[in-house]
Amino acid sequence: MKKIILAVAALCIMVVTAACGNTEKPAATQEKGAAPTEIIVASGSSSIPNSYIEKGVHKGHEVDIWNAIAAKTGLKVTFVTGEFNTLFGYLDSGKADTVGNTITLNAKRKEKYDFSEPYAYIPEKLVVHSDRTDIKKLKDINGMNCGFSAGSNGGNLFQQIAKEQGIKINMVAYDSSELLDEAFRQGKVDVMIFAGAEVAYKINNKVLDARMVEENIAVGAKAYPFVKGNAKSEALNKIVTKAIKEMQQDGTLEKIYMKWYGMDFSKKPESGKIAE
Repeated sequence: MKKIILAVAALCIMVVTAACGNTEKPAATQEKGAAPTEIIVASGSSSIPNSYIEKGVHKGHEVDIWNAIAAKTGLKVTFVTGEFNTLFGYLDSGKADTVGNTITLNAKRKEKYDFSEPYAYIPEKLVVHSDRTDIKKLKDINGMNCGFSAGSNGGNLFQQIAKEQGIKINMVAYDSSELLDEAFRQGKVDVMIFAGAEVAYKINNKVLDARMVEENIAVGAKAYPFVKGNAKSEALNKIVTKAIKEMQQDGTLEKIYMKWYGMDFSKKPESGKIAE
């Protein structure tokens, strides 16, 4: 009788264990496959007007775009901010899911990251003092000091163009847009390289006494980078890309750019090479 009781007890334990195992599996699968509900965006603290902190308030067209993405998708958006040259460090270390600071698509970045649908097409421009009306083409800055933000696509791109066209210049990198602006005001650099939208804002709002050189360096497509080979990143990329396409179609992006610049950068130019 004792043997029978022990056998029955052992059988009950096996049944209970199997039942517990069955209830845990679906929960784990559901959690693994659940759609992301929040996203952390690394964004600039001084990149006026892309993304900047003013009197403790985070402002910029990137903030407006991410607020619109949140409204369309239900994603909870959290920002971590820093200088431009620190932003990809947040992404690479897993402290952020993407970078929201008007990042240009190029071949080197595409090798390392997956990108969302482009949400802007913005020219890279040379910027000179307003009285330098003699400078109209890229070659006209030969022999000058040229400043750019460290890690910016425009600076790297112009270095290649300068080499190809035989333009001899002294390239000087600065850690932030504010430091570059101040160096320009003090005459430490003769020329700056900035995205056209940022320059338009600064000139229109009297931040800089400057003008843009007529010839473009290039037109760049702007998109959000995501880590490759990561399930969460892939899911977030799909959600963000879908929202961007909807915002292009319903005019949301156009309204944001008109608000900040008086120009619409949301549409791919019909003519003109897109820089890679």
